[in-house]
Amino acid sequence: MNVVTNKVKRVGAALVVLLVSFSQVESASGGTFEDFDPSLTYGAVEAIPNPAVVDTQPLRDQSLAVREALVERVLACGYVDRVLDALTETGAISTIDDDNSSFAVGAGGFAGRTTASIAYTVVDSGPEAATEGDVEVLTNSLGYVFSQGSAFLLDADDTTSFDFPASHVVLIFDETPTIEESAALFETVGQIDPELFSTSTSGYTQYGPAYLSLQSAVPDEQFIAGYAAAAAQVGVEYTPIVNGTPSLYEGGAAFPGNNWRTNPQGQAYLGRIPATSHDELAEIRAAHLRLIDHAQQVIPRRAGHPGSPAGLLKSISHLPCRL
Repeated sequence: MNVVTNKVKRVGAALVVLLVSFSQVESASGGTFEDFDPSLTYGAVEAIPNPAVVDTQPLRDQSLAVREALVERVLACGYVDRVLDALTETGAISTIDDDNSSFAVGAGGFAGRTTASIAYTVVDSGPEAATEGDVEVLTNSLGYVFSQGSAFLLDADDTTSFDFPASHVVLIFDETPTIEESAALFETVGQIDPELFSTSTSGYTQYGPAYLSLQSAVPDEQFIAGYAAAAAQVGVEYTPIVNGTPSLYEGGAAFPGNNWRTNPQGQAYLGRIPATSHDELAEIRAAHLRLIDHAQQVIPRRAGHPGSPAGLLKSISHLPCRL
């Protein structure tokens, strides 16, 4: 295949992304994700705490289905809604609401592994647009509340946004894949080129039928060739195509986060969030940690029971919300 490294900007696109993928789940605020829409801002954060905060290995050792069920429960319980309410009521944000934001649960790949996360979209243009600053506050607040090591931001059409320029490709399915199908595509990429799969710079995110991958730490030609080959093998559409040639989108990215070993109170996140909301966010974070503790108590109780896989899924799906 004749692959060149034309890089293009998608005008009007602004994406905010953590390595996750959307499943076909209705959000807490009533929205769903149907397609990749360059007029929106995208965001995501995992909901299983960083192991430096609490030993979450029992949860991380569970099947993808169990981890997905846990994140679905977190979203259904209203933790994200409470974060939005807290930020709005304390004046930390003023341009994000139920009308211009939607949330869903899905999976994403990073360093050869697929997991489940909460992902969201925010309108970033037109009369209902949210500001970039408010999206950043929301992202940091979710990272803090869910005790994450980092979140990921990508503005798809502006290489000067955030901290560094970042290139990406988008593969398009005929319809929104399941989490398992997304993981299978990621694994296909790994079979073609492990440097696009198993490294600390390898990952993907899923937006409806659109599978987005940021460029791994490899040359443009290698990244494009690997993903073009994977798209052909799986039967999905590779984008962007410029003058008939597989190419790359360009944007600006950042990884806002917190080192929980050196900043055990989440100081790095809190430093980027208006102080007026700190107390309320701390209460939501404590409630989420109680939910995680309960979930990990359920796991050994279900182990070895007849029908334990189905029983564990049911138990996780009916955890008390602890809010």
